[in-house]
Parts: sequence; structure tokens; C-alpha cells
Amino acid sequence: MPVCTLHRYAEHHAQESLLPPLKILWLLLLLVILFACVTAAHAQSSAPAQTPYATLDRQKVTYRGPIHEGAADALGDAAVIGLILPLKGPQEREGRALLEAAQLAVRAEQRRGPLRDGRRLEIAVRDESGPWGQASTEILKLIEEDRAVALVTSANGASAHLAEQIANKISVPILTLSSDPSATQTNVPWLFRVGPSDTDQAQAFCQQIYSELGLRKVLVVAQTDHDGRVGATEFEKAVKNFKAPIPFRFEFAGTPSDLDLFLAKLATTEPDAVVIWTDAAAADALLSIVEATRPSTPVFLCRKAAQLEAPSSKRDGFNADQREKQKSAERFTVDSKQLLSAQDSRDFDTPRTDKPLSLEAEAMYEAVHIIAGALRQIPSNRGLLRNYLANQGPSAGNNVKTPFDPAGNDLQRFSIVQVEAVP
Repeated sequence: MPVCTLHRYAEHHAQESLLPPLKILWLLLLLVILFACVTAAHAQSSAPAQTPYATLDRQKVTYRGPIHEGAADALGDAAVIGLILPLKGPQEREGRALLEAAQLAVRAEQRRGPLRDGRRLEIAVRDESGPWGQASTEILKLIEEDRAVALVTSANGASAHLAEQIANKISVPILTLSSDPSATQTNVPWLFRVGPSDTDQAQAFCQQIYSELGLRKVLVVAQTDHDGRVGATEFEKAVKNFKAPIPFRFEFAGTPSDLDLFLAKLATTEPDAVVIWTDAAAADALLSIVEATRPSTPVFLCRKAAQLEAPSSKRDGFNADQREKQKSAERFTVDSKQLLSAQDSRDFDTPRTDKPLSLEAEAMYEAVHIIAGALRQIPSNRGLLRNYLANQGPSAGNNVKTPFDPAGNDLQRFSIVQVEAVP
């Protein structure tokens, strides 16, 4: 055999003999890397939760914007409160009820005489109904054309957020009837909520359903819009805190087929209680089915669903004895218990009307009087009014207190009340 052939053969054989050790080395390296990754992951999962290096308490965050002492945003001889309401479409009835309540409140304030700066109180109303973008345009008109010193929005969470975004840039205080908890979670300094949030309502519902009544099977109906889903989600969060069974959930879009599906859902789940998180029009349709098929089942309505309901004389909620005696599904919602004294801004006339005001109409009536009460203490200036509503600024030392904290939350206590439909 030629020498060159032997040399090449030996060289080739030597290279082949090196391959197994290299493979073993790479394998060992991969095993080391894998072991290190597993160890690090285990250490991270077993390590105690780290405390954030800093937290933000929104209750202690205060607004330090410009205050124009003595200046007045109002022009002419009127101080205008702007209303953005649904005056057409499915929520027209609710919007008209809110407008009537605001008009009642303004007439009561006008009977008391002029405001501190000599102006009379008036309202300007714009319609939030219509194509996308109309509400924003109408809110801007209330501020720029009608020269409103403050705005009041309906229970529509979308309109409240639009007003919040616009008014925060132009610096106009807003009182909203929306229960969307996120409206005040960002601590926008110009927004104040009249009434309970979805979180407040969910807590009150769970306390009544699970702790006081001892019920277990609950069906929650959520309208397929922003407000319905947010409210139902807050209720489900509250249920977890009560360590109660997960509620059944039904999403309602408002179609005739949805009513049939809801009827089937009632039959299959046989709930001990029904919680409805929809608008008033949808709630009416759902209630008719509950009362026809399960008349002994209590129904808990969010404030938006109970817009056209009025508190009955039974303000202590529902008890077990009533449950056996009732012949139709009784309705319950969350209402406030006033914390403030009779000398505060809520010292206003009882509405002069032949029929009871609905829950949200009462809230609108109250909102107008809160603004008017402030304008009897300060000039018709947007910045001064905002500080007054937040119990801040130069007027914070007086004995008159508004029902809001600096973040805009309503400070009242809330409890379950029985309600009945307004005729």
C-alpha cells in the first residue's frame, strides 16, 4: 500500500476519532445551560413578591392648576349649566326625564334669587344621540358657544369619557351620572361622579345576595356595550372576594332572539337571583320575562337599568320573609344615604312634581343643586368651581362641604333599596 495512502488514511481516522468527544462536550454544555435556566426559573417563582419602590395614592394627589380669583367665565347675566343627554333613540325617555329634573332644579334655584355674583342660573342642553362624533361636537358647543361654567352628563359612560377628555383640556368641571369606575380612577381633576360606581354597586349587591340572603346561584345579564361589560366584570370581581360560586353570565345584545335565549338561560340555570347590568330599555324587556317565568326570584338592577325606577317606601332592602310572600319579582338597586348636614349644598327644595322622580332624575336634580350651591359661595368661574367641588382652594375652610373627595368620588354611603317603576 502506498505510503501517501496510509498517511491520508491515518489522518482521516484521527479526525473521526475526535468527533465523539466534541459531541459529548456540546451535550454537556447544553445540559449545563438547561439546568441554569430551570434553577433560575424556580428561584424566581419561589421568591417572595417584591414591594414596589414607590406607589401613588390617588386620594392624596391634588390639582394645583391656575386659579383666577374674581374672574368669571360666564358672559352676560346668566351662569349656564350644560347638559349632554340622550334626547333621541332608545334612551330618549331617560334623557327627557333627566331634562325635566334639571328644569325643576333650576326653577327652584331661581325662586331663591340670584347667585353670589348677581347672575341667574340657567341650563343649556345638547343631544348626545346620533352618529359617532356627535357627542364630542355637542359637548364642545356647550363649552364654547353656550359658555357653560359646568357640565352634567347622563349615565352613559362613553359620553362621560368624551366630556372628560374635552373638559380636561379646556378646564371645565363635570358632574357625571355614569357609574363607570374608571372615570375617577385616573384622578382627572375636573370630573366628579354623582352616585355609586359599578364597584360600589357590585359590593352592595354581593353583600345582600350572598351574606344577608344566603343565595348561591346568580345569573348576571350584561349588555353588550362598554357599560354593561364593565359593570358585569366588577360584579364578578366582587363575587370572588365573597368566595361565592362563579355566577352564570348572559350577554344581551337586544335582539328578539336574545330574549328567547335569555328565557332558555333562566330555565336551565334556575337562578336564586338575577343581576341586570343594562340600560333601562333593555331592563324592561328582561324584567317582563323574569316576572312571567320566575316571579319569586329577586332582581337586582344596576343604576343605569333602574333609571326609570323610583325608590319605594321600603328602603331597608329585601329580607327572607318577604321572599316567600311576594307574587312578582321584586326589584332592588343601590341608592345613597346622605352623609352631609342640612346646612350643606344639599339643602334644597323638594321637587314640585305630581309624580315621583326616577333614581337618575333625582341624581340630576341633586347635581344641579350642588353646582348652584357652589355658585352661591363663589363667582361663576370654572377653576374656582372645580376647587370648591373638590373641597380645595380658598373656599375649602368654610363649613359647606360637597360630597366629593379630591379624586371625584361620591363620599356618600350606599345601600340596597327596593324600587318600583315610575308610571
